[in-house]
Amino acid sequence: MNVVRTWWLPVALAAGQLLLWPGLPVLRGAPPAAVPTAVALVATGVTALALGWRRRAPVPTVVVVLTASAVAQPTVPPDEMWLLAVAELVALFSVAVHRTGRTTWLAVAGASGTAVVVHLVRLGSGMSWVGEVVLVVLGYLLAAELGRSRRRWLAGRTVAARRLVAADDELRRAAEGERHRLARELHDVSAHHLTSIVVTVGAAERLAGRRPELVGEALRFAASTSRDTLTALHRLVAVMRDGDRDVDRPLAARLAELADGFRRLDQPVRLDLHLTDLPPALAETVHALVREALTNVLRHARGADVEVRVAVDGAVAVVEVTDDGRTTPGVTTVGAGRGIVGMRERATALGGTLTAGPGGGGWRVRAELPVAAAPTPGRPTQGAIQPSLLTTGLVATATVLPVASAVVSMETEPELIGLGHPGLLALVVLLCAVHAAPLLWRVERPWWTLVGVGVATALWPSAALTFGLPSGATFVLLIAVVVEFAAVYAVGAYARPAVSWLGVPLAALAFVGGLLGTAAGDGSLGGEPVSVPVVLFMVAVFTVPTTVALLPAWGAGLWVRRRRGLVLSREGGALAATAARSVAVAAAERARIAEGLRTAVLDRAGRLVTVADNGPPAAILTEARATLAAMRELLDDLRPDAGSPGSAPQPGAAEIAGLCATRSGPGRRVTFDGPETVTPLPVALDTSVYRLVEAALEAAVGDVGVRLRVDDQEVRLAMTGTTMDEVASAAAQARVEALGGQLRVDRAGLQARLPVPLSVRTPVDTEPTPDTAENTGPAPGTADTDTGTAGPAGAVAAPVDAGSPGAGRVDGVPA
Repeated sequence: MNVVRTWWLPVALAAGQLLLWPGLPVLRGAPPAAVPTAVALVATGVTALALGWRRRAPVPTVVVVLTASAVAQPTVPPDEMWLLAVAELVALFSVAVHRTGRTTWLAVAGASGTAVVVHLVRLGSGMSWVGEVVLVVLGYLLAAELGRSRRRWLAGRTVAARRLVAADDELRRAAEGERHRLARELHDVSAHHLTSIVVTVGAAERLAGRRPELVGEALRFAASTSRDTLTALHRLVAVMRDGDRDVDRPLAARLAELADGFRRLDQPVRLDLHLTDLPPALAETVHALVREALTNVLRHARGADVEVRVAVDGAVAVVEVTDDGRTTPGVTTVGAGRGIVGMRERATALGGTLTAGPGGGGWRVRAELPVAAAPTPGRPTQGAIQPSLLTTGLVATATVLPVASAVVSMETEPELIGLGHPGLLALVVLLCAVHAAPLLWRVERPWWTLVGVGVATALWPSAALTFGLPSGATFVLLIAVVVEFAAVYAVGAYARPAVSWLGVPLAALAFVGGLLGTAAGDGSLGGEPVSVPVVLFMVAVFTVPTTVALLPAWGAGLWVRRRRGLVLSREGGALAATAARSVAVAAAERARIAEGLRTAVLDRAGRLVTVADNGPPAAILTEARATLAAMRELLDDLRPDAGSPGSAPQPGAAEIAGLCATRSGPGRRVTFDGPETVTPLPVALDTSVYRLVEAALEAAVGDVGVRLRVDDQEVRLAMTGTTMDEVASAAAQARVEALGGQLRVDRAGLQARLPVPLSVRTPVDTEPTPDTAENTGPAPGTADTDTGTAGPAGAVAAPVDAGSPGAGRVDGVPA
């Protein structure tokens, strides 16, 4: 498909050039001379071939096209070789799209210098030469800025594609990340405390004969620590239960329910909410920040009065969680105390800031998050104050183009001679500038732009009557109709589609009225002044064809708007869907773990509190070991390789054969050449290979061949009969490069090579054995001798602390 997209333009331009000249003169029986014909044929062929390489080698293309133009113009009539002028603009546009700004403006400077020399040789110095050079340079600048605008658009699509890749990866990691986070919480708040009970009570029991006072201290410690553990487990269940709720509910309701959950844990919470509708991503971040801040208060200042304030201040959402610093006597601090890092990264991910420190008598967490409203499709959010370079260049072109065209035509059009007077020429330039100036606001205020252009057009008849403009002024205004085309395009592209069509007849009526009024005022309408009724009748007659002429500009703007909106909507929808699935997967994982926590651990912890308050050391020791064993089973279920019903598996290389089979059908045959069974691959690599094939098949229009090879070193993928456009290719490149691979996309198809990680090539048991895990528990030697349980307790923590991909991380944040 890229072959067609690359070559249809140069082929069409060459065919059109040969048909119009020398084709038409030959058909009319008046063939041109042999030398100009030969030069035209050679220049046309060379130019068309050069344009075919404009994407891969844009700078050499510009050099070849400019050389062909410089050689042909002295020999071939310039009005006949329009292909060369178009080819120069296309070549500069391609340079701007595919190369840096510095290279682009160097190419424009080189093309402008060539134009100055070529036109000087052809026309000699004079007003015509100045006018021609100005027109050509303006065209070069406009083509370059259009290319730069296209480059920015493609860059935005590339960023969006990479965001989608990141969201896809986030979906893959959602359940796994939730398991790591909750396992760390369980380990921090429970496993170590249960182990300390076992170790302390066991040691006191062993030394009871020599130091009986230790028994009482151990019993008090066991009672206090078991209650802290039970409270922490209740808190986890409450937080996970709140996380399972529907995130589409109003944020205020979710925050109120979150506060109620913490109040049930004897944590006083007061809410001060001043909310408006927030984007879903922002609302979810606000909820997560409040939840984490309240969790930290419960850990470190349980019983303190807490105020939660969430308000929208202009374009910023402010979140403040402040406690008064008073804590319940005898509370043991529980937790890792590293949640601030995760909160700060959450805020930074949305472009906000987060600070935490003393305040309000205790501790204050404050986040400021930008409220970024979704942009209206078709209307950029930037540039409301300062127009873009493209818009400025368009205004300059619309101002200079009519005047330069009149200057070029002075030698052949006698009625334009009057414009040679410096004062009148300055007045005409001023009128053109005022006429084009409203285009500066064409994106942000399209309707006001149209009104401004209409009002500026009405100044021309007044100037013709007041200052006696020569008859050539009508010619200048006729060329200046490009402003009306640009204004109507802006209405179609940036105004509300339901009523934007009204801009076409309004613009036509205003322009025809101004044109005929100017013609009547300067005497070019019939050579003498005419009455107002005649002018009104002619306005009514000429408005209809002018409206028809402006309709394509409005249609083009509407088409660009809808296409842009479709692309942005598709990107936003894909991101939203992936984010929603990530939230659902994480919520399902929380629900699964919460259920296990309730059924396997919570009841045991409750019995431990009862026994610790009343039972002898032997009974406490037995119950603590049983609770620790239940905790170990739950944590074992949170290992990276543990299955999760809440996390739907991502498609991988093993599903590519089925994908190819489903994409085959009438008019297209998709063949697959690959292994019947695929060696297990890391999830990221496995999913990326599948997504790469899926994206390439989406872009294919004919028969496709897919060849897959997998070994313990790398994954090799080759596809024929398909290719990708710039955006899809950039997304695929980002995915492959993220895995350290290589991707090549060309006219024949694509080839990718992705390395298999070393850890997969040589399997290594990353989980520590019970012997090595003993070192993670407190007093391993004593515990093994006296209780026989600290080793297993240490092993419980090992999959998260030492052996998992999330080692040393809390909530996905480096500890």
